[in-house]
Amino acid sequence: MRLVAVILAGGKGERFWPKSRSNFPKQFITLFGKDSLLQQTYQRVRKIVDVTNQYYVIPTSLIKLLRKQIPVLSKNIIEEPIGRNTAPAIGLAAIYLDKIAPNSTMLILPADHLIKKVNEFYNCVRFAYQISEQGYLVTFGIPPTSPDTGFGYIQTGKPYQTYQNMKSFYTLRFTEKPNLTLAKKYLKAKTYLWNSGMFIWQVSTILKAFEMYLPEFYQELKEFQKYIGTRKEETKLIAMYKQAPATSIDYAILEKAKNIITIKANFEWDDVGSWLALERHFAKDQNGNTKIGKVVTKDSEDSIIVSNGELVALMGIKNLVVVQSDDVTLVVSKDKVAEIKELLNQIKEDKSLLKYL
Repeated sequence: MRLVAVILAGGKGERFWPKSRSNFPKQFITLFGKDSLLQQTYQRVRKIVDVTNQYYVIPTSLIKLLRKQIPVLSKNIIEEPIGRNTAPAIGLAAIYLDKIAPNSTMLILPADHLIKKVNEFYNCVRFAYQISEQGYLVTFGIPPTSPDTGFGYIQTGKPYQTYQNMKSFYTLRFTEKPNLTLAKKYLKAKTYLWNSGMFIWQVSTILKAFEMYLPEFYQELKEFQKYIGTRKEETKLIAMYKQAPATSIDYAILEKAKNIITIKANFEWDDVGSWLALERHFAKDQNGNTKIGKVVTKDSEDSIIVSNGELVALMGIKNLVVVQSDDVTLVVSKDKVAEIKELLNQIKEDKSLLKYL
C-alpha cells in the first residue's frame, strides 16, 4: 500500500478541563491507560504505517510535547501557526504530500480517539484503501449504540462493496449533531452511522475536492506549495493560515461531495469527547459511581469523580462530575458537561484567571 498516516494532533480538549489545559490538551493526558491518547494512536498506527510515513499536523505551541511523547521525525511534523479546524489542517498535509509523495493515499486519524479490536481496525483500513484507489473519499462510520447527540451522523444509501465481514455503502449525506428526537429517529432507522472523523483518500482525490469546494483556499495552498523547502516557507505559511477558513472537513467538503463511500466499521471506537466517556471505560461501584484515584463516597450515586492524588470525599451527591486537578476543582452536573466551553469562556474574561486555562 502507498499509505501514509496523517495524525491530527491539535485540538484543545476543552470538555476535559481542568485535566486538559491549553498547554497540555486532552491528546497528551493519561486517563485511559498508562499511555496518552496520542501515544496509543502512534502505537496503533505504527503496525500498519512505518514511522517514516507518519505525519503529524500540530500547532507550533504543542510541538515540544509531541516530541516528548513519541519518536516523530522532524521532517514529518507539519506545523500549524494557528488552529483553523480540520479542513485547513488536512489541506495543508495534502499539499505537502502532493510535493513529496503525490501518488500516496492518506489515512486521516485524530490523535485523541480510543480504538479497540485493533485487528478489525487494520482490516477496515485495508478495505478502505482498496476503495480509495477507485477515486472515492472513504469514511469510517460507527454503528450507533444509543441516540447520542454528541456525534455527527452519516446517512448511508445502497450497498457498494463487501470485504470479508465488512460492508461499504454509498453515502447520502452528513448531518450535524442532532437533537435527541432526531437521534432516536436515526437509531431506529438503522441507516445512520456515527461519523468517526477518520478517513482515507488519495492525495489527488482530496485536492480535487478542495479545488471544487474551497477554490480560494486551494489556490492559496498551491501558491504556498512553491515555497515548501525554501527560506520563505515559514512566512508564507503564516500569511496563508491567517486567511485560511476556520472550518471542518465535514462542513467544507464532505457535506457537498458526491464521491463518498462509507465503511460500516466493526471495531470498537470512542472519541472520548467529554468526562462522560469515563463511564464507558471504567467499572462503576454498586451505586453507579465511576471513581478514579483516591475517592471516598457516601450516600452518593451516578457520579464521576476523579482525584489527581489528594483525597476527594463526597457525601449526598447525585449525577455530578467532580474533577480535582493540581490547582482547579471542577464540579458540574452531568447534564451540563457539554457546556463546559461556556464556563471557560467566562473564565477567559478575567485576565487574572487565564493561568487556569
